[in-house]
Amino acid sequence: MVLRDPLRGLARRRARWLAVTAVGLAGFVVFVVAVAVYRLTAADPVFDRGDISGLIVVFAVSLGFAGLGGLRLRVLARRIRDTASENGFGGWLPAPSAADDDRRIDFGAETGRLRRTTRRAAALVLVWVALFTGGLAGMSLLDEAAGELLATGDRVPGVVLSVYDPGKGTPSMRVRFGSRTAKIVRDSGHHYHVGEAVTVVVDPADPEHVRTTEEQNENQFVFGLCLVALLLGLAGAPVAAGAALGWRRRARAVGVTGWRVATVDVVPDRSIGGRKRPPPTIHVRYRDGTGIVLRAVLSTHGAKALADFTDRLAWVGGWGREMAVLFPQGPRRPGPYAVPAAAKTPRAASAFRRSRR
Repeated sequence: MVLRDPLRGLARRRARWLAVTAVGLAGFVVFVVAVAVYRLTAADPVFDRGDISGLIVVFAVSLGFAGLGGLRLRVLARRIRDTASENGFGGWLPAPSAADDDRRIDFGAETGRLRRTTRRAAALVLVWVALFTGGLAGMSLLDEAAGELLATGDRVPGVVLSVYDPGKGTPSMRVRFGSRTAKIVRDSGHHYHVGEAVTVVVDPADPEHVRTTEEQNENQFVFGLCLVALLLGLAGAPVAAGAALGWRRRARAVGVTGWRVATVDVVPDRSIGGRKRPPPTIHVRYRDGTGIVLRAVLSTHGAKALADFTDRLAWVGGWGREMAVLFPQGPRRPGPYAVPAAAKTPRAASAFRRSRR
């Protein structure tokens, strides 16, 4: 018989508020990126009064959703912790026993290591944000340099010699001005034709640095680096923030519950075409005859390297989606190795046997 899970309703409410928070944060990120891209790419970036009002509304609504969701999540986290404690964490862990102790492992230190993992993940958020900021700043500097050249450069009449519109890559054209020719990157959207007259702007201090009055002709290598940095930072920061939040919740949960000894199997998912798909499933058998099925959480500290481990000694702590499995030895280095996990089902007297069929 499956043991009753008293926190299922709270977990559903938390999932809904997580969605609200995610929508708010996503809206804010899209807002920031859209404004930044417009300012960097528009020839004359100007916001009229109606645009400013709309931007203020989007900014306020997105931050409002994110802030309200964050507050509700904090309240629900306290309620989940209190309710789980009142019920002895029986939905996920058996009662503590002397068998949980092992002199080879300092469990207090391992719980502290979860907190250090949280701090490292939080530090990575700053790295990704710095990468995003650096990419954005680099694009802004390129735009400023192009604007300065337009304002201070020497203007020379020129003529279009050829126009390139590759299927992949950046459109460009070759322009002759005086006795020289130069390749100009096209980003204004204007359609040129051979023989068309253009005005070339030349940097007096660096004759190789040229543009036209319409085309900025930014350094594509530098622009590409800035774009990659911006996109990597934009993608990496939310992932690192989610990982930091997850490790923080797990560290708190394990700090409350402690660790329970168990025997585990790490089973890779071969549900599609026989291919292994991360993350694997962890089948847990406690010493009191009950068991629970966990799903390893995708992480750089995950269980993929432990796939196909069977009948392994481990310790389990936490509750619900904030659980961790502590192995006495890691896959690549000696010493305890903690894997983040989430419960797929409540603890049951025959959960493991059912999952093996």
